[in-house]
Amino acid sequence: MTRNTKFGIISPLSLHPDAADDLRGLMVIDQAQAGKIAAFLQQAKNDPKIIATLLDHDFGETRREPYHVSKWLEFWNTGFNLWRVKLWSFPKGSLSYRIVYAYQPSAQHYHVLAIVHRDFDYQTDHAITQRILLAYRSLGITTTR
Repeated sequence: MTRNTKFGIISPLSLHPDAADDLRGLMVIDQAQAGKIAAFLQQAKNDPKIIATLLDHDFGETRREPYHVSKWLEFWNTGFNLWRVKLWSFPKGSLSYRIVYAYQPSAQHYHVLAIVHRDFDYQTDHAITQRILLAYRSLGITTTR
C-alpha cells in the first residue's frame, strides 16, 4: 500500500500490463526513450496539471508544451475514449514512441494501454489496435455510442 492509498487517494493514471510490457521491451531497445516515457508517466501520476490536459485535444500542438495530446479520432468518432500523447524532443521533433491511453469517466481514471512506435499507422485491423481494443474492453470502459 502506498502512502497515498492509505489516505484514500488513488492515482488517476495506471499502466495496463500490456503497456508495461511495451515499456519493458522499449527499455531493452532504447533505454533513453523508455526512460523519458517512464518519467513522463510518473510525473503525470503525481501532477494534476498534466492530468488536466489529457482530455484537451491538440494540447501542445504549438510545441510550447513538452507534449501533444490528441484523440484517436477514428475510434473517438465511434464512441471510444481513446487518446494519444506525443512527447516533444527538442530540437529533433518528437520521441519515436507514442503513449496510447483511454479515459474511464465513471472512475475519472486514465489507463495507459500501449506504447507504440510512431510508425504505427493506427489502422483498425492492425494487431496492436486489436490488442488495445481488447484491453479497453477488459477494463469495462463503456463507449458513448
